Amino acid sequence: MSTPFNQTRRMQSVAAGLIRSLLFFGAILLASTVAAQNPCEGSSGACDALLINKGRPWDYQVGVNGTPRALNARAPDPQEQSVVDAAKRVFSASSIRGLALIHGDKVIHASWKDGIPQDALFYGLSIGKTVTAIAAGQAVCRNLITMESKVSEVLPEFSGTDMGGASLKDLLTMGSGTWVGLRDSNVATPDQFREIWSGRMTIKDLMLTPKVHTAEKDLSGRPRQPGSVFAYRNSDPEMVALMVSKVAGMHFSDWVDQSVLKAASIAGPAILRTDRRNFAFASGALQMTLNDWARFAVWVRESYDEETCLGKFLREAAKPQIATRGPNGPFNLFSHFGFFTWVEHKLVPNSFYAHGVGGQIVAWNKRNKRILVAFSNDAPANDLGNLYRDWSRLP
Repeated sequence: MSTPFNQTRRMQSVAAGLIRSLLFFGAILLASTVAAQNPCEGSSGACDALLINKGRPWDYQVGVNGTPRALNARAPDPQEQSVVDAAKRVFSASSIRGLALIHGDKVIHASWKDGIPQDALFYGLSIGKTVTAIAAGQAVCRNLITMESKVSEVLPEFSGTDMGGASLKDLLTMGSGTWVGLRDSNVATPDQFREIWSGRMTIKDLMLTPKVHTAEKDLSGRPRQPGSVFAYRNSDPEMVALMVSKVAGMHFSDWVDQSVLKAASIAGPAILRTDRRNFAFASGALQMTLNDWARFAVWVRESYDEETCLGKFLREAAKPQIATRGPNGPFNLFSHFGFFTWVEHKLVPNSFYAHGVGGQIVAWNKRNKRILVAFSNDAPANDLGNLYRDWSRLP
């Protein structure tokens, strides 16, 4: 007989030693100010204060849902038990803070590190890009925008810029061709970060700066054309949010709440990170409990199979849309990118991933309904890849 997910917590010991991290500085921007408000100041990257926190006073607050999606647990069967045992070993020996193995709408195994409560809000970092893609898909399905819509058609202030010529599809594949600044996913200097966090600058102001909306040049000196090259930048998801916000007639956070979180029937509360002028950090905004990340993951996988507009969009999002051989693709375990999703994992065929640098993962299998959810400061990529490969191979 199934028992509520909230009664299935399995606590394990925290591995001793220093927590390493590979998080880009751009993700730290999404969590804190450059100086005083950076909870990881002085560390090498992501820390527990960044991964698990309650946001800032000006962030968008998602309320509590009195009738959330049912999410039950069941004991592993004999085939599943060996994978669960392997998950326990990986969990205990790593910086993973929360982990769930799911089959269909049942949680087969869930773990939180000692001292982390079940109502802790895990920051998804760049998992939020996948959430942004789904929110854009919902706008397409409601005929508010098309995949071929150009930035300049929706936002005339970008007319005459290289970014203005990019389509929604170009943006969703990290293929706008723009950004001539920093050589990682960042699109702001430290001074611009300070301006954003003080409220003197908005994310939209940042997108209107020439370095952000100007095309990179290829080796021959010609501007890159939209859709031609993958380059992992936070600017493309931020532009998607601006476009969707405009056509939906509301702040992007409101749209995500209505079109994604309410559709997934999370329990709440949750947080969507914004600047002080309510512009969402669409490159990585969402914080939810592990239970609600599981609800979101189940909803996405169920929607993927449905013969609906959203189902079709998700199936396209999980296909190889562009090769990840661009200037700064950060994940070498994937050969292709979909719509803000990572596809063609080298260890796990038939899968698609929402992935945050440092170890925040939601992984879906196309063949069955085996799902992995993990939140970490620095997840062991190969161990989790092997774990999810074995989980996906089960019926």
